[in-house]
Amino acid sequence: MDKPEEVEFAKLLFGGIAAMILLALAIVLFAIIYQRKLYAQQAQLHQLELSRQKEITESVVRSQERERERIARDLHDEVGASLSTAKLFVNQIQHETAVDDIKELAQQAGGILGDMVQDVRQIAQNLSPVILDNVGLSDAVKLIMNRLQLSGLQVSSQIEPVDKELDKEKQLALYRIVQEVVGNIVKHAGATHVALTLACQDNTIRLQIDDDGRGFLYPQPDLSARSGMGMGSIRARAGLLNAQLHITSAVGKGTRIELNIPVLPPSVS
Repeated sequence: MDKPEEVEFAKLLFGGIAAMILLALAIVLFAIIYQRKLYAQQAQLHQLELSRQKEITESVVRSQERERERIARDLHDEVGASLSTAKLFVNQIQHETAVDDIKELAQQAGGILGDMVQDVRQIAQNLSPVILDNVGLSDAVKLIMNRLQLSGLQVSSQIEPVDKELDKEKQLALYRIVQEVVGNIVKHAGATHVALTLACQDNTIRLQIDDDGRGFLYPQPDLSARSGMGMGSIRARAGLLNAQLHITSAVGKGTRIELNIPVLPPSVS
């Protein structure tokens, strides 16, 4: 007859296995929901194409494809690796008889599952930044600039509240543009100073980001040469915002990205 302690560990073991199965199902469901969201976005892109916005549409499709590939890599590298490792521990537990060894393996498997939960949360947060719901667009941009300053760059910024001027979808698009531009500066510009202005005046939201980095030849005969640095994504999102995008850059003279977004004047009651 099994000892009570062994029975208890068996219960914990099967409970852990059940939890892993449920988590795996949740990940699959998450992927299916996101795929449906992509299909809905593709339907919207079709309407954009019918409205003679072919260039913007193609850029958005490329951006979505890169996003899909990134999510697939994250799921494979982070979640997939964690599931494989947890499976190895479960297989070992099935063949162990010593209570102490079972306890140690179960503890390690639990730690891996905890890390995997955090990975899934991070992937979900990247899809739709929780920070916009928590603090709003203007404060979220301030946090981006604060993190940039902590990385060692000199930062100056003038950020006014603009949240009420844009709906959630447009706030997300503008937030992604700031992320993309700042990411390009960190990865490619070799800058020492970055300046950002976000303000609303005369029914226009103005975003301007300057850096003193190495710059690049602009305009180029083939703008697609910059697509690997996010320029296609920036232009696409600017189009979705119905914004005027101005890029000023020269080799050795830094870069300026300026975006002017029209907003509706406040209604008169």
